[in-house]
Order: sequence, then C-alpha cells, then structure tokens
Amino acid sequence: MSVGTRHCTTTSRRPGRKRCGHGPQVVDIAVVLVMLGAPWLTGVVAAGATATPPEQPATGPGGADYRYAAVERMRAGTAPGGASIFRPAQPTAIPTADATDALPLVIFLHGFIAVDPTLYQGWIDHLVRRGTVVIYPDYQPANPLAGSQDAFLRDMMAGVRAALRRLDRQEGAPIAVVGHSLGGVLAVNYAASAGRAGFPTPDLLMVVEPGGCATCGASRDFGVYLPADASFPDELTVSVVVGEDDTLVGDSDARWIWCLVGHLPREQRAYVEVQSDDHGEPNLVADHLLPQTSGGGTMDALDWNALWRLLDLQLECASTSSACAHVFGNGDVENMGTWSDGEPVQPLRIESSAGDAGNSLTSPRSEA
Repeated sequence: MSVGTRHCTTTSRRPGRKRCGHGPQVVDIAVVLVMLGAPWLTGVVAAGATATPPEQPATGPGGADYRYAAVERMRAGTAPGGASIFRPAQPTAIPTADATDALPLVIFLHGFIAVDPTLYQGWIDHLVRRGTVVIYPDYQPANPLAGSQDAFLRDMMAGVRAALRRLDRQEGAPIAVVGHSLGGVLAVNYAASAGRAGFPTPDLLMVVEPGGCATCGASRDFGVYLPADASFPDELTVSVVVGEDDTLVGDSDARWIWCLVGHLPREQRAYVEVQSDDHGEPNLVADHLLPQTSGGGTMDALDWNALWRLLDLQLECASTSSACAHVFGNGDVENMGTWSDGEPVQPLRIESSAGDAGNSLTSPRSEA
C-alpha cells in the first residue's frame, strides 16, 4: 500500500539542567582534613565525587541472569547473500520442560558498512545467552563500499534464507526483526513483505535510529525504498527508537516509518527517544552509534536499560501478553536507573501516539 498523508511531530528536546557540586579545590581540602582526623567530612568528599552510571541489572529484561554461558557462531552462505548465525551453548542450569521449546529468533540487520557483527557483539551475546537465536545477514560484501544499494534488500533476504536452511528450527517461537540505521529501513521491508515472500512472519519489529530511506525526507534517492505495498501482520508490535544526540541521521526517517505503521493499534506501537545524560562520568550519549557496543560505540546503561530491555520486553510480549503493557503503556519501562549518587538517569520518552499531531509530512514516494 502507499503511505497516506499523516501528521507527525518531533518531540521537544529536554531543557538544560543546572549541575551543582563542590569544586575541585573544596574536594581537595576536604580530603586532607579527613586524612588528618576529621571523618565527619567523609560525606562532603562523597558528595563531591564524580557520579558513575548504573551497572547492568542482575535480573529481568536487560539483565545479566543468563540461561547460557556461551555463544556459538557459524556461517550460512557467502557474502553478500550470506549470514552469520549465533546460537546459545552451555546451559547454566538443568533445562526445564519449557526450556526445550523452540527458541525465539532475532533477525538482526546492521547499519551501513557495519558488516562485522562484533560491532554489535555485546547486544548479540546478551540476546543469545538469554536463549535466542540471532541471524545477522551480510547484505553487503566484505568490502561494503563496493556493493550496490539496489541489491541490499535482495541480499538481505538471501542471507535470511541461507540461515534458515542451516538452522533446524521448530515452529511457534517468537520472531523479531531488528534493524539499526540502514538496517532499520531493511527491517521495515522485511516485516512488510515476509509473508508474501514465503519467509517467517515477524511478531515484532524494532527500528533503531533508521537512516538511508530513499523515499523519506532526509536521504531521498539514496539507500533503500520503503515498500510500496506494505502489508504488516495484524498482531505486529513495533518500536521506533531514536537517539537524542543522533546528529548523523536525526529522526526524519524514523518519523516516516512511524507514519507507515500508523494504522496499527496504539497499544501495539511505541515511539521511543533515548536521552543523553551528562550528570556523571562517563557520560551517557545517545548518538548514532547507540546500539554498537564496540568500535565507535560503547556498552553502558543506554544499552541494557534502554535498547536491550525494550527488545527483551517485546520478545516477552510476543509470548506473554501481560508483558506488552510494559512496552506500550506502563511507565516503569521509562525508568533508566540512577547514577551512583542517587540522581535519576534521564528517562526514556515513550509515546504511543507520537506524530498524531503537529508538523505535517506529505506522503513519501514508494518504489513502484
């Protein structure tokens, strides 16, 4: 289907926050006094110390309570039409009856030229060790700059097909398609066309900082077209995630995609902004490399308390409907934890109705 005209708006940026605390000289003097026998000043030193961000939770979505101790990697096909496959290994406990059921499947679509999965290895390992199989299609050749953007979608689907043939999967487990940057646009295409093309139909779609949409406002005529005849599964849950300080692609393509899925019920979709926070050190920066855990990206609270937790909850939602409210209506998921000094980390901004009013966007062109 073509995308009809809808009204979308960009969420406002958070106002600047005034930071208070002891200056370096005050802290230095206090330290000397404590060493000389004034322990009552210990609280002053602690108050002036630099706050650190929250660690990964021990349990729950985004947490470190892993069912498997190791990750097994194998290949299917050859680039650019191949894929890497990641499977859990070495169970950490004796399997229960339901632990032998089919494992959820995540089709993980990387950003432009991020062919090496180690760039996202932290997130991949988290998913797999929780009990998920991850397919990571190449969709670009070993030298990604040598590929043709016209072939990205075809090669992505070929990589998924090669991986599915290699896997011995049972039916019935949730299927997710997750994409970052250009991979986000490819993820939308997969979700919209999988059923007609004979591929497994996804239960959930997660699009993170999408960019490279050839039919959207920011990158017209470069990248991948949005589908002209999008037909999403009726029960599909969708999260569209942007980073507050993503200055590379911004949120223009995310808004187009949000409009494309606007016909789905509000309780099945959420528009999420991950905010940066400079209260302590290291800073938490929601830039374009937010999902990457190596290379230019870092692994921190914006991963396990935002992206990882959101996807974990969506996967739970696909299996247990009671978990859906935590992504699409429960304020608890907005909580990002606290810095070591007790200051709350800037919360997620989650809107089920983002873009229903405000700036008017005309319909993006679709590939005929």
